Amino acid sequence: MLNYTAIDFETANSRRGSPCSVGLVRVRGGVAVEEIHWLMRPPEGLDYFQPYNVRIHGITADMVDDQPRWVDRLPGILNFIGDDVVVAHNASFDTSVIRGACDADGLPWPHLDYLCTMVLARRALQLPSYRLAFVLRALGKTITDHHNALADALAVTDVVRGLSTLQKVADLQELALRLGVSPGRIRQMRYTGCISNGRVRRTHTPQPASHTAPDPGNPLYGRVVVFTGALHSMSRKTAEAECQRIGATVRHSVTKRTNVVVLGDINPAVLTPGARLPRKAETALALQASGQSNDQNLWMSLGMGA
Repeated sequence: MLNYTAIDFETANSRRGSPCSVGLVRVRGGVAVEEIHWLMRPPEGLDYFQPYNVRIHGITADMVDDQPRWVDRLPGILNFIGDDVVVAHNASFDTSVIRGACDADGLPWPHLDYLCTMVLARRALQLPSYRLAFVLRALGKTITDHHNALADALAVTDVVRGLSTLQKVADLQELALRLGVSPGRIRQMRYTGCISNGRVRRTHTPQPASHTAPDPGNPLYGRVVVFTGALHSMSRKTAEAECQRIGATVRHSVTKRTNVVVLGDINPAVLTPGARLPRKAETALALQASGQSNDQNLWMSLGMGA
């Protein structure tokens, strides 16, 4: 049966052992029957909030001031999971949060078996990116509150349901077996990753929608966008298609009509004063310096890791 617990963590900073929020969803027979969303204070020493993380999930230090710390939240989390297999998207992150927070508090690692929907999706789907939003879209679902831990955990249940339908199975272990994926395990200070075995068995290549209306509310709507440098999470072609989908125009050279220049994977050393930037970026800065009109609103976005 499709019985398991979906889980998602958000962290206060770049340290994996700094959980500040967790979402848990208990699934029985493929249906979500119980859900929990908890805030928490990370372990002492890892309880600082970095602006980047706050921008992603919106949780601040003030919001968790009166919440239990990880050491006090963990028993409730494990009690909710019980004997279930844990399922997460990019489970290597979520399981590293558990291990890192336990290490910080001097706690033994809990015994858990887990599956990763990102690994499963890589076996079943042909996509430009296997981030949660892309996988959901391929399965006909969306997420409106991404990086809310409970919303992401619920989205995991949509992914499991969609993949199970594609594979025509009604059992979590059968789904993993059909796709050639071995579950991961956490035991007493021993960790085994959730991995795929053998050749990829992709069975479904989603076709793009015949028409998607542009989104006038998107900041890039109506803009002229130019990319330079390699992107990490998707191909240039996919990024350009996403821009066009929301109503932006993509060009391959910077002109006076350019509004946005996205800098991809460049050496951070070139960002020092006096250093040479990529040609497109230098052209954009020259246009700014020459007084490009405000209605063009030229700006650059550092796209490393985006």
